[in-house]
Amino acid sequence: MSFSRTRHRAAHHVVQLPTGASGSVEFGDICLFWWWAMVGPMGGRSGFAFVGRGDQLRALVRALAVGPAVVLVEGEAGAGKSRLVEEARAQVEGSGVPVLQGWCHPLREPLPFGPVIDALRDGRSWLAPEAHVGPEAAALLPYLPEIADRLTPPRPDGPGWSDDVRSADHGGLDPASVRRGVVEVLERAGDVVLVVEDVHWVDEATRELLLLLARTPPPGLRLVLTYRGQELPGEGNVLGVAYQRPVGVNGAEIVLPPLDEAQVRELATSVIGSAAAGVLGGQLFERSGGLPLAAEEDLLVLAGRLERATADARDDGAGTALALLRESGVPRALREAVGSRVAELGSAGVAVVQAAAVLEVPAAEELLAVLAGLGEEEAEAGLTAALEASVLRESSPARYGFRHALACRAAYETIMAPRRRRLHRRAVETLQKQEPAPLVQIAHHTRLLGDAEAWIPRALAAADQAEAVGDDGVAADLLRQLLDEPALPPEERTRAALTLSHIALSRIEYAASVAAVRRIITDPALPAPTRGEIRLNLAWITSNQGEEGGALEVERAAGELGSRPDLAATAMASLGLGVLAFGTPVAQDLAWMDRAVSTVAGSEDEVARTNVLGSRISLLEHIGDPLARDLIMQLPYDSSDQEVLRQCAVGLHNAADGSFWLGHDRRAGVLLDQAEELARATGHQYLEASCASIRLQLDFADGRWAGLDERIAALAPEATERSTLQVEPLMARSLMDVARGQWPRAREGLTAIVGHTSRRGPIQWLLTATAALGRIGLAGGDPQAAWDRVQPALVVLRRKGVWVWTTDLVPTSVQAALGCGLREEAERLTDQAERGIEGRDAPGAAAEVLWCRALLAADTDPGRAVDLLERASGQFRAIGRVHRAARITEQAGRLLMDTSPSRAARHLQQALDAYTSLGATSDQSHCEQVLRDAGGQRSAHRDRHSYGQQLSPRERQVAQLLASGATNRDIATALALSVRTAEHHVARILKKLHTTRNRVKDAL
Repeated sequence: MSFSRTRHRAAHHVVQLPTGASGSVEFGDICLFWWWAMVGPMGGRSGFAFVGRGDQLRALVRALAVGPAVVLVEGEAGAGKSRLVEEARAQVEGSGVPVLQGWCHPLREPLPFGPVIDALRDGRSWLAPEAHVGPEAAALLPYLPEIADRLTPPRPDGPGWSDDVRSADHGGLDPASVRRGVVEVLERAGDVVLVVEDVHWVDEATRELLLLLARTPPPGLRLVLTYRGQELPGEGNVLGVAYQRPVGVNGAEIVLPPLDEAQVRELATSVIGSAAAGVLGGQLFERSGGLPLAAEEDLLVLAGRLERATADARDDGAGTALALLRESGVPRALREAVGSRVAELGSAGVAVVQAAAVLEVPAAEELLAVLAGLGEEEAEAGLTAALEASVLRESSPARYGFRHALACRAAYETIMAPRRRRLHRRAVETLQKQEPAPLVQIAHHTRLLGDAEAWIPRALAAADQAEAVGDDGVAADLLRQLLDEPALPPEERTRAALTLSHIALSRIEYAASVAAVRRIITDPALPAPTRGEIRLNLAWITSNQGEEGGALEVERAAGELGSRPDLAATAMASLGLGVLAFGTPVAQDLAWMDRAVSTVAGSEDEVARTNVLGSRISLLEHIGDPLARDLIMQLPYDSSDQEVLRQCAVGLHNAADGSFWLGHDRRAGVLLDQAEELARATGHQYLEASCASIRLQLDFADGRWAGLDERIAALAPEATERSTLQVEPLMARSLMDVARGQWPRAREGLTAIVGHTSRRGPIQWLLTATAALGRIGLAGGDPQAAWDRVQPALVVLRRKGVWVWTTDLVPTSVQAALGCGLREEAERLTDQAERGIEGRDAPGAAAEVLWCRALLAADTDPGRAVDLLERASGQFRAIGRVHRAARITEQAGRLLMDTSPSRAARHLQQALDAYTSLGATSDQSHCEQVLRDAGGQRSAHRDRHSYGQQLSPRERQVAQLLASGATNRDIATALALSVRTAEHHVARILKKLHTTRNRVKDAL
């Protein structure tokens, strides 16, 4: 095995059931139907998030707002039609409109209009006694004894009614009488929603009734029909004929596509948590093809097994979860459905499907024919049959395979073992003749033959090829398989573990590899230098993911690397980066870095030298040492070595992060561009994702908020629960929430960040999150709560002794102290901060000190305070931090209100313009209030424009706060309103949106 050179890095259940022209029911249909019967007619299962269907839900609820309406909901088996109806039902019933629901069944009893009759059974809850149904309803008495009193005529001698109407034998009534009775009841019901599910299984009589209701619906009826379009008989019309809604009938046609990978990942997060979901999202998506039911089937099995299996796991469960998912069988309903469809094919079709199942990847017709042992014409006929039955599909031009991995596996499991072995052997023989030979596929088929002796060299060759072409994901999979093979020779085992530890450093989905390597590192036969190198890689990986104990492992690795000064130096340099962690003073960090520089000085290893240089740049940049700028120029950007360039990327990435915290935002942006370009060019996946996370923070700070919410939502699911890749998007979102007044969600996010960073760092996150929580306390008029909140962070800051970071903690703490009457504390803190930045290149921290001096001077020397505030605001504007500058400018305006109202108004208007452009709703509202008090312009929200049923701008602001979980008091505080005014806004919003308080988010 010839792995590449040594590297050092810092760092829903889908079933397409067969239906012929006769609409016959197959065994697979019955399996799926009974599965649905067991989990409940609504199809929703506790614990699963409702994902990927927000647009469809809003369309459905809007269509049901006013009758009459006809809504058609199409989606294949398992697409989530019933769950969509369930979510809409909660909103519709919340507005006072009853929902009646019936189902078409694959096994039908001889009941006329059965699905509709079933829906009417609970009439006592929605059909008022005074509804006065006519004589037509008498036809329903034999079928609806539960509501016989509602169907009895109001006067026994009424026209068309007899005294023995209850006891009459209506078995001989013709269907037309029953149909007229149904229409009569629905007309008398008034506003009502009638849902009929699975209309692809509907009988002809019920279809005719539904067509009648759709063409001439009673005024208050909203008709919802769900169906699988590909299983409709005849020409595929859900109502038997082409249908177009009549004039005056509301409605919609809703199609549910498969979920995308991000949505499957979100679904998984609701069940197994973000850590495991971050690793399993891709696999779940591949297995399910985006069908929610298929993914839920997997998750139902995984959840319990994962909890048990990882009770003692060291790798946060993600690696074990991946193994469990790969070992999980095919859900029974899907296995039986696929089996029934394959069984309907002729022998040639079965042979082609089996060949495709063994190959797993889409293949050409010629390859399928060879594996199936068929001639050209037989293979064509078999493939055509499989395509017509929707067992296979043409996934790309002239390439045929299964829609998703679960269907492939279901078909594979129908193959008897002897034939399976023959097909795998034939696959190896055939694939070896291709040029170039697909080594990964060959290794896969060899492994399934159970021949370890033949598999090991083929797997080694495939892993080597994958790594050589930069496909680390495939290489990592193969290496993990090799490490699980007892017959792997010791030398190859060591090299495989070492290579896998290097690969894991640059990948987001790292946990499975870490678990495999951790098993190897305990081997006493492992040479100490190799163990030290692997341990160092593991420490870097786990530190990137926020795990504890990383520094101790790095120090241990440095001791094991005595004979490898290059690697020992990189370990020492990592310890020097403790500036971002707790427990070590800066002097100790600098001492470790000096040792690293000295140790690597005589090394000829360019990778190690670049690693130490990059680490030194990171340390100096983070403490505001101007030397960092000169050292950046020494990075070997012109190297042809990919590993050297990766180390350059790491150094630039860390320097960009340090520049941001200092307040050198433009420099941070340039460095980030360079780091991102190098990370992309060298395939450093983790670093590239981390660059995107830092850019979120930079764009928030510099006021580029447009589209930030969408970017945050896209980035957050890509990370494990504790990694920097998740915390940074959460930080950006939480800070935006503070500015918008969405304080309940902001508190939740910021508290989570504080909990995450209180032991592991980075320190800047702890300081920033704590400061934001303090600001919420100040905005709520509780300076004591704010002062109490910032105390733990101040302890950390003083112990660490690094005052150059622009985290908002010092100004927030000074404001809180002054609000509590603790002037001496405020002065002492300001003095410490000022001394702490002497000689440092930290424009952001310098501006914060000016801000603090202004706060201290406000009571005794307002003129000087305003001057200091204007200087601080100007400095933040020069940095590019629009929101921070606006906050300081607003404070200057407030100070000037008594002495210079016109000047105050200018400052306040400047701040207000910035808040408005950013969408900082809460800040904007408070500033508007102060500006009005100063005699400036009136709020744009006080105009008398009529918005009808549309939300006004102010109502939209209130609705956004409602959606985030804010109470009426929260809304009042955030938007500078009285609680009573907030209550009026909330009531109007709920009425306009036809929803309840806890459903506002879905209605927006």
